[in-house]
Amino acid sequence: MFSKSSGMRGWFNFAILIAFIAIMFALGNLAIKRSVDAVIVANAERKATNWSHYLSTAMPDLQGMIRTGEATAAQKAVIDKAVQVADVFRFKLFNASAQMVLISDELGKPLEVGAQTDHNGYARRVLDTGRAIIDVQDGRQKDNRPDLYVEAYVPVLSGSGDCIGVVEVYLDQTPVANLFQSKFFTLVSSLGFVVLFSFGVPFLAYFFKLRQQVKTDAKVRLLSSRDQLTGLPNRSTFFQNVEDARQSGRLDLHNAAIVFIDLDNFKAINDTFGHKAGDAFLRHVGNAISSHLSDGDLAARFGGDEFILISANRTMAEVEALIESLRKSVSMPVRVDGIALTGHLSLGVHFDNLGDVSLKDRMHKADIALYQAKLMGRDNWVLFTPDLEEKIARRRYVEECIVAGFPQDRFEVHYQPLIEHSSSEVVGFEALLRLRDAGGDFISPTEFIPVAEDAGEINKIGMWVLEEAVKTAATWPEPLFVSVNLSAKQFDDGELVEAVKTILDKAGLPANRLELEVTENTLIEQEEKVTCQLRAFSAMGVSLAMDDFGTGYSSLGYLWKYAFDKIKVDRSFITSLTDIEGKSLHVLDTIIELGHRLDMTVTVEGIETEDQVQALQKLSCDHFQGFYYGVPMQASDLAPFVAENLAQVKVRAKRPVAVSEIKASG
Repeated sequence: MFSKSSGMRGWFNFAILIAFIAIMFALGNLAIKRSVDAVIVANAERKATNWSHYLSTAMPDLQGMIRTGEATAAQKAVIDKAVQVADVFRFKLFNASAQMVLISDELGKPLEVGAQTDHNGYARRVLDTGRAIIDVQDGRQKDNRPDLYVEAYVPVLSGSGDCIGVVEVYLDQTPVANLFQSKFFTLVSSLGFVVLFSFGVPFLAYFFKLRQQVKTDAKVRLLSSRDQLTGLPNRSTFFQNVEDARQSGRLDLHNAAIVFIDLDNFKAINDTFGHKAGDAFLRHVGNAISSHLSDGDLAARFGGDEFILISANRTMAEVEALIESLRKSVSMPVRVDGIALTGHLSLGVHFDNLGDVSLKDRMHKADIALYQAKLMGRDNWVLFTPDLEEKIARRRYVEECIVAGFPQDRFEVHYQPLIEHSSSEVVGFEALLRLRDAGGDFISPTEFIPVAEDAGEINKIGMWVLEEAVKTAATWPEPLFVSVNLSAKQFDDGELVEAVKTILDKAGLPANRLELEVTENTLIEQEEKVTCQLRAFSAMGVSLAMDDFGTGYSSLGYLWKYAFDKIKVDRSFITSLTDIEGKSLHVLDTIIELGHRLDMTVTVEGIETEDQVQALQKLSCDHFQGFYYGVPMQASDLAPFVAENLAQVKVRAKRPVAVSEIKASG
C-alpha cells in the first residue's frame, strides 16, 4: 500500500504533471500559431515567387497586357491555366506606376472607380524595394474566399530581369494551415506515453507534404522554362541557354547561323480545323526542329507559330542542307482525327562571321530576312544581306504611313479626266488614291497599295475611296461618271455588292454613273468569289471595266464571261505606239476592233505626248486618258477644268454643254 505522504506526493506530482501539460499545451498552442504563421508566410512567398516567374515566362506579350490592361485570346488561355497552378485562385496586375490594370476573374469588365489606385501602398513598396510582401487574410467572413488565404505582392520581371510591374497573387493556404494545426495539436495534446508516436505522425505528414511541395515547385519551374506544347525551351530559357553556352565557350556567335522560323498560314489551320489540329501541327513542327538539333545547337518556341534556332559550328552549305531537311520534315502530312494536315515554313537566316554583332542585332537581321521570305510568297527562306535591311525598313515606313493615313488625313482622292475621242469632251473621271508621307510628299500607289493589301488594310481604304468618289460624283452634272479601281481583297468577304449599293443610295448617284475597274489578276486569283459579285453589279446597272487589258494570259475568255462594258488598254501599248515598225499600232487597232465587236467601250490610258495623240487619231478608240489630257487633280479643281474643256470644245464648234451645274467639292 502507498503511504499517505507518498499518495500526496503522487497527487502532487500528478498535479505538477497536469500543470506542466497545461503549460506545455498553452505554450504549444502559442508555438503552433507562430509556427503555422511562419510556415504560411514562407510557403506563400515561395509559391508566389515561383508562380510570378511562371507567369512572366508563359504569358505571351506580358508587357503589352500590363500596358493596356486587356488580354488577348492567347493570354486568356494562359490565365485560365495559371490560376490552376500552386493553389492560386486569383491575381491582380499592377503596372510600373502601381496602378491596377487587370483582375484575372474580371476580364473584360471595367475596373471599379478608384480601383486602379493601390490603396494600401503594397504595390508601390514592392516596386521601390524589389521585395515581396505577404499579407495573411481571414476569409471566413468573406464571400468566394477560402478560410485562410494570402495576398502576396511580388515583382513581375521581364526576360531581361527588369521589373515591369507587380502581381498580387491570391493563394489558398487553408490546407497548409489545417495540416500544421491538426498535426501539432495532436502532438501537444498527446504528450506523454504517445510522445514518439505524436512526433512521428506529423513529421511523416510534413515530410510527405514537403515532398509534394518540392514536386509542385519542380513542376512550376519546368512549366516556366519549357513550352508546354512542343517541349522546346521558351523565350526566357532560350536566352539563358545562349548566355550559358557563350560563357562556357560552347557557342561562338561569329560561327553560328540565327534562323527565325514562322509557320505559313497557321491561322487558317486553326480557323478551319480547330485548335486541336493547330496544337497537333505545332507539336509536329517542334518535333521536327528537335530532331534536327546537333551538339551545340539551340532552339526555342518564342510563342504562337514562331520558333528560333541557333545552328552552331556549321558552314553555310550545311546550314542550307539543315533548312531544306527541316522544311521537308515539316511538309510531311500530320493526321488529326482522320484529317491530313500539311503546312510549310518561312525562314529568315543571318550568318555573318565578320564584325562584333550582338545577339539582339543578329536576331533582328534574321527577322528582317524572315519578313522578306513572307513577302516573296512564303514557303521559302531568305539569307539576310545589307541591302535587304534598307528595303524592309522602307516597306515598314510605308506601313506606318498607311496606319497613320486616316488618323492624320494623309489619304486623298484625286481625279483624272476621261476624254471622248470624237468630241474631245470630258465624259468622266477616274478616282485615284493618293498617300502622303510624314513630310507631305506623295508615296507612289504602286508602292503603297500592295503593302496595304498585305497588311489587311485595303478593304477599309477601298471602301473609303468608293464613298469619297461617289459622294463627289453626285455633285457633277449628268452624264459625267466616276471610275473606281477595286482590289481583289475587296471581294473576299462577299459584302462588296451590298456596300456599293448602300453608298450609291446614300449619295443619290445613279448606278450607271459608277464604273468599277478590276484587273485580270483579280479574276484569276478570286474567280469563284468574284463571279456572282460582278454579275450582281451588272444587274444593278453599274458599269464594269477590265483594267490593264492585254497584260494577262486569258483576257479574251474573261471579257464575255463577265459581260464587261469597257476595256482599258494597258499603257505599255502606248509607250511603243510611235515605233517605226508600227506593230503596237496594229495590235492596238485589233484590240479596239475586238472590243467594239463585243459591244464594249475602249479606253486607251497613258497618253502623254502629241505624237501619241496623232497616232491614235487613226484608230476608232472611244476614250482617252493620260497626262496629255489632264493630270490627276483634287475635287476642288474639277469644275474649272471641266469649264475650260467645254470652252475649248465650243471653240472647235462642238455641241455646247452647260457648265453651271458643276460644283466644286473638296
